[in-house]
Amino acid sequence: MLENSKVIVDIESCTRCKACANECHYYYFDSDKMHFHEEMEEYCIECGKCVAVCPVNAIRLKSHQNEILIDAPTNEELPSFESLSNLFKTRRSRRQFNNKPVSKETIEKILDVAGRYSATGHNEENVFFTIIQDRDLLASISKECTIQVTNLVEKFEDPKGQESLASVFSPDMMNKIINVIPSFKRSLKMIKKGEEVWHRNAEIIIIHSPKNSLSLIENCTLAAAQIMLAAETLGLGTCSLGYITTFFNQFRSIGKMAKIPTKHQACYTLAIGYPKAHYYRIPARKPLKAKWL
Repeated sequence: MLENSKVIVDIESCTRCKACANECHYYYFDSDKMHFHEEMEEYCIECGKCVAVCPVNAIRLKSHQNEILIDAPTNEELPSFESLSNLFKTRRSRRQFNNKPVSKETIEKILDVAGRYSATGHNEENVFFTIIQDRDLLASISKECTIQVTNLVEKFEDPKGQESLASVFSPDMMNKIINVIPSFKRSLKMIKKGEEVWHRNAEIIIIHSPKNSLSLIENCTLAAAQIMLAAETLGLGTCSLGYITTFFNQFRSIGKMAKIPTKHQACYTLAIGYPKAHYYRIPARKPLKAKWL
């Protein structure tokens, strides 16, 4: 066996095809003998490409040494471009949902593949999911959002209140507040009419990551995109919830209700449920914006 703290190689099974060295520069061969580069211990991010590319399954990551690996599908087993194209075009943000709960098993099925296998920068694999299905808790979170937004609007409309806000929020956040105040006012009017605007009367998936992550926004967004597409294949609809994502981070009372760890940042929130409407056609889109150099 050839091994270090991260990788173990069954040298007897190795055929010296050098696929691993061609894929990853932390492997090299000298006189037909495999070696690890001296920087591998420190810089290998355990992405598993060496495992995937080895035709005889001679390489294993120690962090997953006891797991049964799944064979990669053939090209014939993958969805066609036309199938994916239809999925991409069909997906729409849903804002009206049937009063039908989504089973834990269904959400777990989506997250276990679409969430767990989404790309992460530096192979951090540090995307976390908090799923809120409890209707009483969702109602409490919605109520607290309304209270906080009402207070925010009232303060913003008072000169002294604006000074108070400026002492708490950064100049960048204050500019954002200025831009969203009209939208908040519209939302509060809708709430008075009995509409639920913060989570669209649906269950929610909060996607969060440690604040010290190198690519926390990108990682969570990539996971969200795959979840939205996977949900569509199971007859579910989703909607991005930008406001409530901000509330989880800016208002600790709301973040605590969702039990978001204090060292984490909520980066994306999705409403998920069974959509009310059935769409018969795909709306037109603006022409592709691409520059060829």
